Amino acid sequence: MTPWKHKLMNRILPPVLYWILRLWFGTVRVKVLNPDVYENYFKGDKPIKVVGGAWHRHVLIVFYHFHWVTNGLIMVSRSRDGELLAGVARRLGYDTVRGSSSKGGRDALSALIEYMNQDQERRFCGTAVDGPQGPPRVLKKGMLAAAKLTDAWFIPIACSGTRVITFRKAWDRTILPLPFSQLIIDFGQPFKVDPSITDEDLERLRIDTERILNDLTDHVDQAAGYKG
Repeated sequence: MTPWKHKLMNRILPPVLYWILRLWFGTVRVKVLNPDVYENYFKGDKPIKVVGGAWHRHVLIVFYHFHWVTNGLIMVSRSRDGELLAGVARRLGYDTVRGSSSKGGRDALSALIEYMNQDQERRFCGTAVDGPQGPPRVLKKGMLAAAKLTDAWFIPIACSGTRVITFRKAWDRTILPLPFSQLIIDFGQPFKVDPSITDEDLERLRIDTERILNDLTDHVDQAAGYKG
């Protein structure tokens, strides 16, 4: 695609995709399996900082479902697809930083940490924690480091649905709930990362968090009757 065509597409497609998402997800019913975490850490108006972590497979669901959260930031890759996604994200109300583990990740993580440390009462951020290219369901340390450096709560998030489209050729097998289906969302127990944690202990925490996210994913799939 020529540069001018690419620029034109990124002006036209984001508003179109925004309205498609609004109409599509507007028909989907949502069931939260751990409402206490949802109510105490995402709703209300108390001062709080939250780093949300989900697998790339769930990115479309998490991306839309949490757009109502004020002072929300997401990390979007610097790819062409990422540029399109960033345009939609801004229309949904998110702030964005551009980068990933494969390109511009250090600068994006620094910008994310700066955003979270601004003098605001409530701050939220999130991204896919198995990166933009996988391997799937293998956690990278970046968002744990962000939680450590911002004194934020890290909250594992998993999603599934009673009737979904599975993008089977995608490396992450992204899922998208069908209209008029039920979406299942669950949260792991929120935790903070000790600012004095050693690299060795951070690796142990990464492994434990990866296991928690995988168990959570299997649990919501079972609850939704999703077979993959």
